[in-house]
Parts: sequence; C-alpha cells; structure tokens
Amino acid sequence: MSSQAQNEALANRLEGVLVRSEALDLLLEEPGPLSEALRPCFHGLQHYLADEDIRAKDEKYRQIQENEMLLLIRLLRTGAEPSRIRSISFLSPTVA
Repeated sequence: MSSQAQNEALANRLEGVLVRSEALDLLLEEPGPLSEALRPCFHGLQHYLADEDIRAKDEKYRQIQENEMLLLIRLLRTGAEPSRIRSISFLSPTVA
C-alpha cells in the first residue's frame, strides 16, 4: 500500500472516530498496515484518546479537539509532510 493510500485509509478511520463508529484505542493498539501513516500523529492521537472525559464536560475543549481531528484528516488526505502532521497536539488549536 502506498504512503498516500495509507494516509487516505487512516483519514477514513479517523472520520469514523469522530462519528463514533471507530474505536481509536483499537486503531492505536493494532494499526496493521497503517502503522507508517500513524507514526507522525500517534502522540497527538493519544492525547485525543485520553481526553474523552474532558471533552464530555467542556464544550469548548471538545470543539478544539474535533477541529484538530478534522485538520489532521485534511493534512493526511493532502499528503502533508510528517513534521506538519506531528505539529497537531490536540491540546490547543494548531495554527494553520
């Protein structure tokens, strides 16, 4: 699978995370053929996974993290450099 195909597949799975049809913890534990695509954003996605309880209580924080996820999906689909993908921390808004 090409790196862009991996990025597209990961973007599709992350969209599933946003609509709750995909479990992020399973994706992080067993990425299978997506491990290379996942490497630059793994740390940020761990923050997203760990902050589920905060998102449930804090609407503003939930919106920030969802916007970060949408940005990550867009960057994966456009073939952004790994360093750009790595800049998404899910802790605060990323400057576009």
